Amino acid sequence: MRNLQENLQYEGSSKHKQHPHLYGLDPFRGRRGDETLCDRDAGFEPDQMGTIPDMIERSLQAGLVGKNGMVWAIADNGWIYEARVTNFDRTEYHGYPVRDSEAIAQPVYERFAKWARDQGDERASLAAENCKRLYGFR
Repeated sequence: MRNLQENLQYEGSSKHKQHPHLYGLDPFRGRRGDETLCDRDAGFEPDQMGTIPDMIERSLQAGLVGKNGMVWAIADNGWIYEARVTNFDRTEYHGYPVRDSEAIAQPVYERFAKWARDQGDERASLAAENCKRLYGFR
């Protein structure tokens, strides 16, 4: 975990952006399956890119790390993002929004909400509450 905190780097992916050029990314030329798109599905705007380091730091503090180096983060507005390794050598990740229908959403929320309640600050508690409302958790 400490290694991730010190080395994790976020690199945007045009595969998960409807308008990648607005994020300084090249157009995506591959075939998209049912991938979620940050801007289309979660309303993530280019001016929010600066929030990513804090979001990642908070998620690592909350222990939102899974098998194979998966990392989940909860944005202040409640959206859950899943991050996968893009480049192992550089500990480089890309992320995308998690749908409310995905099985991982509930356990990620529950772990984050417990951490926010026990160790987080007011901002983390608000993010957990926004997540609960956005995803319809009880």
